[in-house]
Amino acid sequence: MAEVPSPHLVRRLFHLASPVFLFYYWVPECLNRWDLTLAQCPVTSVTREGLMLLFLGTALCVEIARISLRISLFGMREYETRRVSAYAWGTVGLAIGFVFFPPVLVIPVFCGMAWIDPLCAWARRTGRYPWFPVAGYALAFAFLLTGLGGLHPLEIAVLTAIATPVALLAEYPDFRLVDDDFLMTVVPLAVLAPAYYVIGGLL
Repeated sequence: MAEVPSPHLVRRLFHLASPVFLFYYWVPECLNRWDLTLAQCPVTSVTREGLMLLFLGTALCVEIARISLRISLFGMREYETRRVSAYAWGTVGLAIGFVFFPPVLVIPVFCGMAWIDPLCAWARRTGRYPWFPVAGYALAFAFLLTGLGGLHPLEIAVLTAIATPVALLAEYPDFRLVDDDFLMTVVPLAVLAPAYYVIGGLL
């Protein structure tokens, strides 16, 4: 009989794979026609934003039902039975990013949260905190910004220098009511957005 994966392993794998939700940026503005802008979408079209709201609303409804019935899904921590789960917090944080921030910031910030948060836990256990997470976040963030293209090397350097400490500081406190999946997404975006526009205007 195959061994059932541990809840901890499932939680970590889901965390690492969560950037798959960034496929949102590849969904066409109108799902029934690829060549229309949002302003030209027919009334009967399903818009990309509408699809996101449907997904978010469904996730929150499931979360409300889960908390009300005290159901603990496989992979969740014990305390999440009575509180909003990390999955729900991460979903809300990503939705805020989709709506209010440019993709060039959302993609590296969300990937940084997904990949470096588990690295932080490992680094604490092995005595490699904070240097491993700092180096990992900076490398991943700069690599993704470079890969997205369109940014000056100075912009990449400055945004990476801002995002790395902010994200790690957002992850550090042990808040049970607000999960670090949310904080590591929204806090860096809120700090980076003004810098992004200021630096872009200067270069």
